[in-house]
Amino acid sequence: MEKLNKIELEKILLEMKENGKYKEFHDMILDDYEEHQIVYKLEPDEMVALAYKNGTIPFKMKEFYDWHEMNLLVEEDLE
Repeated sequence: MEKLNKIELEKILLEMKENGKYKEFHDMILDDYEEHQIVYKLEPDEMVALAYKNGTIPFKMKEFYDWHEMNLLVEEDLE
């Protein structure tokens, strides 16, 4: 999946705010972090817009997981 340019990002976020999906997707990202310790490579707004544009949810977009950060979190929990 390609990254979004600034204009496309703003357009998608505006559409999401109008249809009520913006908060829902942001809550998903928070849940992903709190429940599954998933860290994304992209900023939250860009992750939300990219998932919405591609008809999926952030959790399913493994190519944007920051595996290094996630491994650090797991190691912290093990200590």
